[in-house]
Amino acid sequence: MTRIRKSGARRKGTVKTVAMGREREFVAYDVGPDTFIFEIGVKDHLGEHPSVLLVEKSRLARHSRGRVMTMTTGNHSVAAFPLLDGRFWKLSRLTSPKRGDVLMHSVLCANVVKDAIEISQRDVPAKELFRTDEWLTGTVGFTLADVVVGERTDAAIEHYQRLGQEWRVKQLAWTEKEMRVALEASKKKISSKVVYYHSMKGVHLLSFSEFSRFAELAKTEPEEFVKALREMVSVYDNGQTSFMRMPKHRGHHEIELFGMPRGVAIERIVPALENLMAQIALGRIDSNAVAEKVAEIRGSYESLLARPELADEKSNVFVEQLYMYITGEIYSVSGEGSTPAFDDRRTALPGATFVDGRPDYHPGCDDRSKVLLSNLRMMLSRDEDVEYANVYEIREAECSVLGRGRTREIVYKTNRNPVETSKIEKRFAHAMKGYSSYMLARIAGFKALGMALSNYKVLRRQGPAGTRMLDYFIRDRLDGEPIDSIPANYFCSADDASFEEKEVVLALAQLMGDAAAQNMAMKKFDPKTKTPLYGVGKEIYEFEYDIVSQRVVPRAVSTCSVRGSFGWPDLSFTDENLHKLATFYLGYFAHSLKIYQKRHKVTMLEVAERFMDGFEYRTHAMEWQFSVMRDKFEDFKPTLPRRFKFDKKWRFALWSLERQERRLSILRRMFFKRVEIEESSVDEDLRSNSQPVRI
Repeated sequence: MTRIRKSGARRKGTVKTVAMGREREFVAYDVGPDTFIFEIGVKDHLGEHPSVLLVEKSRLARHSRGRVMTMTTGNHSVAAFPLLDGRFWKLSRLTSPKRGDVLMHSVLCANVVKDAIEISQRDVPAKELFRTDEWLTGTVGFTLADVVVGERTDAAIEHYQRLGQEWRVKQLAWTEKEMRVALEASKKKISSKVVYYHSMKGVHLLSFSEFSRFAELAKTEPEEFVKALREMVSVYDNGQTSFMRMPKHRGHHEIELFGMPRGVAIERIVPALENLMAQIALGRIDSNAVAEKVAEIRGSYESLLARPELADEKSNVFVEQLYMYITGEIYSVSGEGSTPAFDDRRTALPGATFVDGRPDYHPGCDDRSKVLLSNLRMMLSRDEDVEYANVYEIREAECSVLGRGRTREIVYKTNRNPVETSKIEKRFAHAMKGYSSYMLARIAGFKALGMALSNYKVLRRQGPAGTRMLDYFIRDRLDGEPIDSIPANYFCSADDASFEEKEVVLALAQLMGDAAAQNMAMKKFDPKTKTPLYGVGKEIYEFEYDIVSQRVVPRAVSTCSVRGSFGWPDLSFTDENLHKLATFYLGYFAHSLKIYQKRHKVTMLEVAERFMDGFEYRTHAMEWQFSVMRDKFEDFKPTLPRRFKFDKKWRFALWSLERQERRLSILRRMFFKRVEIEESSVDEDLRSNSQPVRI
């Protein structure tokens, strides 16, 4: 604002309007063909998320050049009505019938949030959003970080991905803490003391808790209560309708009572508030009766809530539901219970826009991302250039602070590849000297035995603030999805979506057995969780289109992590250890298979048979690979620090793999006994929980 005032030419005079019951005064500045209109005093209310309008002048009057930007307190209608009807320096020459269409399809709404402008596209075409963004970050002089695209539409994400700027599209929260921060940031007043949650669709959501505070004003501050009530249900100088009836988005209104089923508030609560406002305006009700009446309305509001938890702002149900509304995600969710895709765990970080193959780093791009982008360029072939790249952090439950996680992903496209490529970058779990070589030795050994693992490359970079050098690795992202993220339609018939293809379900069970055999051969074991890290998203299942069956079918399985390999704590070459090892792994495998079976229309016996087919196939394949090159495997002794005990662990892994193949018949019997236990435990759970739970 200060820069515009200094560089622009102020227009003569001011414009005064009456909006939401009070007089407002505006000044305007011309900078070239562009005009900036500010409500006087708005700079003193920057913490209250001032409303911003952005529109091309040609949409307001033919043959006009430049753009208009307004900034006001209150909601967007404070500037929208005087702008469109020509009261703002006759910038608009629209006839009354055209104003609504222009407001809906040509005027971008935004808010100032933490020194940045958050733009909501709503029903404005995406191309207009992109042109406005280019104007703000080019002509006006905002940095990339100063302009945030508030709605995660497909068009916006695709556009900014191609610029390497997906981080500028407002990120979705991943933890409850982040959701609460987002809700706090969305709080906004209009003109009274009432605080709303302002959604990206322009809806001011009033929570039950805030409505209760509003009701208390009838006793403590009657004048403020009337002011707030007038804000909700009175018709202002625009002459259209009250904010509680003004249509906004998909059946919602400018002010919406949060937590009630669609349409209930407009039928039951809004008329009661309007009637109360009318009685106050006509002087037919005293202050005590006002307090009693609004308390009665509050009680009705509470009784009409879809869920009791929505009355409590500390409830995680309240937080999650309201967050869906303020972000607009509630309108794009396909249905309850859908499994989030793996990509939902990614959060974009500042990176670089590539121009002629060279990176132009964004504000906020840290040294780690710069090194990652630099290494990416070094891994390309001659005459191959990066067209665009986006850097993401893979979010983990144990790390909620964005930018400090262990794992990043870079998704990029080059001029020699028609599709995007993805690589994963990760810090090592251990910083001890030689650990990176220990990991590479394990990966090379396992891959030589025929295990399906990604390609890894170990790199080194400077630690933060000039600390010691850090080892990290980059690996190819495997094609496919973890089992919990496989699209449900992959299991459905191409002719009838309600029919499940049994053979696809069984084929995937066979790949689960394949992955289990590899897991057991690697001796994966996490000493913290006491688990083999199987069935927790580390197995990636790939599908393909089968020309014979003419449908999508499971193709292969790979393991995306060697974490926990060589982890089995007992390295004794004894039958007792083998039995203990088999009991441990087969128990976990049977439990994971039961979870899978319960999701599909097959019996446990059917999936168990196919599971063991896959387990036996992979075991035979690995042991055969070992047998034909036994000398090479037994002579594999990489130079590593003694503390890793690689030689002993490697010998034990080879010995137990051989026994795994020899004892397959025994393992089969043990596995099916575990399957019987899983079945009986599920039956017992069903008997003990026979009473239905109603939500």
